[in-house]
Amino acid sequence: MRRMVSDDVSITVGGVEYLLVLNSQNFLQDAGYDSEAVTLVLVYTVSAEQDVKRQDLVDFRVNVLENDDVFQPPFYTNVVFYGAQKLEESLAACAHKESATWNATKTVFLKGDPAVTVPPGPYVFMNGKTWQPWRTYYDTHACFMTSFKPSPYDPGSFVVVDTPIAGLDGRVVVPSRCYFKPSPSQPLHGARIAVKDNIDIAGHKTTLCNRAWIDLYPPKTKHAACVQTVLDAGAVIVGKVKLQAMIMREEPLECVEFTAPFNPRADGYQVPSGSSHASAASIGAYDWLDFTFGSDTNGSGRKPASYNGCFSIRPSTGITDNEGVVGYFPQFDMPVFFGRSISRFPDFVSTWYGKSPMLRPVPKDIKESVKILYPSDYLPTPNAAQTELIDKFVSGLEQALSVRKTEISLAEQWKKDTPDGPEHGDIAVYLEKAGIYPFYHDQYYNSADFREKYKEKFGKPPFVHRALHWQWGVGKAISQEERDECWRRSELYRHWLLEKVFNADSKETVTVMPLPIETGQPNYRDAELPPNSLLSGYAALNMSPMSRSPEVTAPVGDIPYLSIVTEREEPLPVAVSLIGPPGTDLILVDLVERALKASLIPTEVKTGRFLH
Repeated sequence: MRRMVSDDVSITVGGVEYLLVLNSQNFLQDAGYDSEAVTLVLVYTVSAEQDVKRQDLVDFRVNVLENDDVFQPPFYTNVVFYGAQKLEESLAACAHKESATWNATKTVFLKGDPAVTVPPGPYVFMNGKTWQPWRTYYDTHACFMTSFKPSPYDPGSFVVVDTPIAGLDGRVVVPSRCYFKPSPSQPLHGARIAVKDNIDIAGHKTTLCNRAWIDLYPPKTKHAACVQTVLDAGAVIVGKVKLQAMIMREEPLECVEFTAPFNPRADGYQVPSGSSHASAASIGAYDWLDFTFGSDTNGSGRKPASYNGCFSIRPSTGITDNEGVVGYFPQFDMPVFFGRSISRFPDFVSTWYGKSPMLRPVPKDIKESVKILYPSDYLPTPNAAQTELIDKFVSGLEQALSVRKTEISLAEQWKKDTPDGPEHGDIAVYLEKAGIYPFYHDQYYNSADFREKYKEKFGKPPFVHRALHWQWGVGKAISQEERDECWRRSELYRHWLLEKVFNADSKETVTVMPLPIETGQPNYRDAELPPNSLLSGYAALNMSPMSRSPEVTAPVGDIPYLSIVTEREEPLPVAVSLIGPPGTDLILVDLVERALKASLIPTEVKTGRFLH
């Protein structure tokens, strides 16, 4: 039943493995249990002068215990009513009928210390100490770089549980959900969160999934701002997940140092896509994980959300504190987050953003405030099945708001407005290198410190994959004049887009636009590598970074296809994005939820092969 793994103590109960985490208060030492035995305990917390009624215990069992993946019936063996000032008298006679159904071998009443907070839920008493049993899960989809448990000696810091690095099945441990109760002051209390490994965790290295980077840079001394914010709101950080190395394109066949995560959807062998691939894949794979942090420059968060079938939001640029998030182009780089339920996004957004003056509240008269633009530049897509699902979402949004979409051609509007003169009337040509040239140029020079210090320390260049060498080559060849001209075009496009298309300064109207995510076609992880190419500033994926706008990505269904892997029909996820002016993040979340409900599309996705 018990085993030791270095400093870890593990037990197995009913075939389920637990890692024991030392509880900060040894409150069970007064319960009279044998310190040499392994004693499973269920704690029910009683407030001062409270009479515990039968319905209290029924509610605890039905609403708390039965919704907890850590608790198991063997913990009923020993029941402790903690904080019972009147001891046995606190348990009303009728409550005995409920507690009797728990089949407890021993029931103990502890007055406890009023100054000590003891959450209800499962505990273990062993070796004279009180432990929390954290359930052990295994990283079957190769998403995690490292997993954490709280340090028993340094509150607020983390100790490594496993570092599976390139392999599968590393352990990830999670606490009982019984211990937590969200409140206005801690709205994310108990939310289990993993973070992309370009986001700093104090006491641990930020790896960027590159061994040279790991060798060069020391552990971080403070948490990234986004991590500290969710910790202050009560979240539990369970580990760090992989990314495409150096936050750049790295297809599964290019992952020569760390195995690419496995996309849980469809046949299990579709690409996870984008540099935040493991952030999205883990949300699509593991129901014991609630949210993940990732990042997005020009698609790194939105593409994985689409391919792995989950929700995400790319925030308005500058609306959050990005300290401690490694990136190369701050004009576009933004942390993002992923989840399975859009209804949980408002709390997360409000908590993470804080009281940012940029954030606009959801209008009370939202039905009278929204204009929907349908861009012929991107819709319909060449994939009729993909377009049908996107149009179903758009129709739902129209129905929810009692408005009709307005069709628009950005190309025609640009040609009409000629914001940079009639000689630049073709928007696709004008924006071909805008955005991407400044990004590649700055990325190359902003990574000079890494190249130079590594070579100085180790006497050789750092290893990076070939696609990044190509990007560095492009960035190095771009002159400062070319870079500045392309950035001028990018900024002119931003101002035109926000003023002429989105009417961003309007206080009465919020203009939104649905966008597709790529082509909705199968893309196998062992497929031939795509050619190196530049993402045009005219591409839909570049609209939100170039305009500094928020974008919410939502799964809207799946397309059946015949898999060459499983030789059967599989469901390929399809997503839509909704973009709006800077500051409309919460409004977009609200609109996406309304549109899904009106379209009869679930607002929450499941884990595994199928979305719903």
